[in-house]
Amino acid sequence: MRKNWTLGFLGLMGIRGIVGLLHGDWLEAIWIVWFGWFAYFIPEKNK
Repeated sequence: MRKNWTLGFLGLMGIRGIVGLLHGDWLEAIWIVWFGWFAYFIPEKNK
């Protein structure tokens, strides 16, 4: 349950970042990098 919730949240933030990029808002685009980093390192830490 928790893993699915986390993935859904990451997906939502990723979409928000992509929309920001399309509108030329680089601060929004930072969300892609930030949550991409979490999406990679959280599963690694839990191993």
